[in-house]
Amino acid sequence: MSVDSWQPVHAPKKLEESDLNQLMTLAHDFNEDTDLTAHLSWIQPLALADKNIWALSIQSIPQTALIELIRMFTIIEQQQGWNLGEKSPVIALFKQLRKIAGIDKPLVGWVKNHSDNKFLPFGPLL
Repeated sequence: MSVDSWQPVHAPKKLEESDLNQLMTLAHDFNEDTDLTAHLSWIQPLALADKNIWALSIQSIPQTALIELIRMFTIIEQQQGWNLGEKSPVIALFKQLRKIAGIDKPLVGWVKNHSDNKFLPFGPLL
């Protein structure tokens, strides 16, 4: 009989440009049926990065890429049962999108329809 050991996931202190580029490439080709199992080991730590790290790292990301990342992270969080709550990167991504394009009501509805996370997409009220 073998016993697996639990390995904690450590969030990065910085999001590397190469990681963001790779995420944007995945998000561009992503749909709800996409199998990202092979990528989850490097995506999950990025998803756990602090919202301030996300906010600093995504300032120059174009609107289309932000929307694609929001959709991908919403689905991944739901499918994987990550329960990121108010720490979800979707919140930082949506905040950046609001800065450059205002509130995208159809996207808000889409996120709410595809997630059980009560904090998405706006974050905590206070």
